[in-house]
Amino acid sequence: MAHPRPLADVLERLIQRALEAGELGSEEGLDDPFVRLMDATTSQAAPAAPRLLAILEARGRKGWTRIERVTTG
Repeated sequence: MAHPRPLADVLERLIQRALEAGELGSEEGLDDPFVRLMDATTSQAAPAAPRLLAILEARGRKGWTRIERVTTG
């Protein structure tokens, strides 16, 4: 199994590319219960997903289905 940190690096680059291309945000039409279901399903299906999400949150992003910036402060 791959380690979560290198996967987080790749995912972070993909997120940045999608943001720059205007490709994130189309998930706005998804309702909150569906987003929670998708995030929970991913976390259960992929053993590394919870750790990967924690790394991304530490880097300023949260969510799997609806990726959002973490506000600190």
